[in-house]
Amino acid sequence: MKTLSSSNKTRLKQYTAVAGALVAQGNLQAQVVATDLNPDVVVDSLSGPYMLDFNNDANPELNFFVQHLSGASSTQGVQFTYEGALAGVANMNGVSLIGAAGTGSSSSSFQLTALNNGEAISSAANFGTSSYNALGADILVDAGPLGQIPVQQGNFLNQSNKFLGAKLTAGANTYYGWVELSVNSNASQITIHGYGYQATANTQILAGEGGNSGLELISLSDKVTIVGTPEQVNINVTPDVIGANVSFVSMSGQTLKTEKLTDVNNT
Repeated sequence: MKTLSSSNKTRLKQYTAVAGALVAQGNLQAQVVATDLNPDVVVDSLSGPYMLDFNNDANPELNFFVQHLSGASSTQGVQFTYEGALAGVANMNGVSLIGAAGTGSSSSSFQLTALNNGEAISSAANFGTSSYNALGADILVDAGPLGQIPVQQGNFLNQSNKFLGAKLTAGANTYYGWVELSVNSNASQITIHGYGYQATANTQILAGEGGNSGLELISLSDKVTIVGTPEQVNINVTPDVIGANVSFVSMSGQTLKTEKLTDVNNT
């Protein structure tokens, strides 16, 4: 074994200490990719639907639409007419949305959950399998002598700046994302403010995360463990950091060595 001089041992200890400030290119940031729509996208029955593509791969995952509803029908011999609007979203390309089974008269339906800023979107959430979901519906049923019956449903109805939680499946990997939106009081208009997704597979995202700064820094202690001796430095990382570069920098700011991390355990 090569014997190090005391001065070289001292330098290596200094380099090991400074390694806590290592630079890992790209992979040491939580890959939250967020898009702020400016101006906001407004969807109504006249504008047509809006196709949302989380990762801009030309394969949209969500289709937001507003549909004007009117007509006539009957049930148990009672004639009635109806008129109103439905604000909805269609899922495409392996996407499912957070929600829960409805209650009361809507117990047979799946109701999307209107998340608040900062709520977790992860594998622990309940994702529905329906391809079409209502954000909100406002319909007035006129049953003649029986009177008028208003029907209002959907957790996004008359809500501002709430979040839709999404799960995207690509092969064996799962990705999570959010959409910030508002729906007016009569379901005739959807306003989409922005959206984001976690580009690191199988990693949760918080509703609204990255919305102000794009990529969000995370603590290196969550991803990297550095153990140094006078002879060597061991760098242990989580699998998503493999492929990043680590640089050793002297106390004077000089880059002494740069290496690529090729495994979870590196010496």
